[in-house]
Amino acid sequence: MSDISRLGFGCSGPWGMRWFDENRAINLIRTAISSGITQFDTGSFYCDGEAERRLGLALSDLEANEKEALTISSKTGTRKNTRGKLVKDFSEGTMRHDLETSLQRIGVSRLDILYLHGPDDDSLQKALPVLVGFKQQGLIGNIGVCGEGRGLEVATNTPEVDVIMGTFNILTRHHQETFRKAKQQGKKVVSIAPLAQGLYRRGFLQPRSLPDLWYLARAIVKNRTELRRARSLKWLHEVEGWKASQLALRFVLDQADIDTAMMTTTRPEHLTLNIAATERNLPEMLSAKLAALAA
Repeated sequence: MSDISRLGFGCSGPWGMRWFDENRAINLIRTAISSGITQFDTGSFYCDGEAERRLGLALSDLEANEKEALTISSKTGTRKNTRGKLVKDFSEGTMRHDLETSLQRIGVSRLDILYLHGPDDDSLQKALPVLVGFKQQGLIGNIGVCGEGRGLEVATNTPEVDVIMGTFNILTRHHQETFRKAKQQGKKVVSIAPLAQGLYRRGFLQPRSLPDLWYLARAIVKNRTELRRARSLKWLHEVEGWKASQLALRFVLDQADIDTAMMTTTRPEHLTLNIAATERNLPEMLSAKLAALAA
């Protein structure tokens, strides 16, 4: 795998929704590329395929060698059934369909990484021969697993898996030991939700846009515990010279076992702040204070 940028852009969530302006979404990707971000992650089922399509549009003006300099990843293993419910499906036919569809939408001949999305032990073992076949055919460069808990632990101990992806931020660190073991075994490690979904953000509970409302609804459904803890972190907004999001992101970037922090945003000003955080050093006192937030 070629060198990957420390900061990646996740093409998902509000960014890929049809109600979010397509041109704004595309311009965010192009700004990220011009600012040195080289890793972009998405999923075949994100936003009913709209996320992959938009990423493809954003990359369409690049020359072949410029595309090759990027690390593009997508996911397989989750799809919508006939009732519109997300279900797991790691069958060979579904994975091949997902891969072929991803390549077409994004406009590339291969994916640098194809992640299995949340496999259990049995699904991982059944899917591996198929993914190894994709790799041998040159359709993918690396095999990844994106998941939680035991799923990532098993992936870490699976030689065929090249990359693991899991949640890690100032509020959630339960994968820390798994990440350490993965690095020891030579795997790449990608953190998702490195900004803790902005749960600590001022005004988070008073949404002023559709993306704001989307994040609030998601937090209420999936992250109530973290949301309650985040609301007590007012001091994050009182550190001179730092934005709260920069503190959160820099803390993740400082973890030796994490290769890339995969963030997402719908706002150019937030993208600029995130990129600036990659070029700053976090004072030791602040790092220790953030480390103490672990549950």
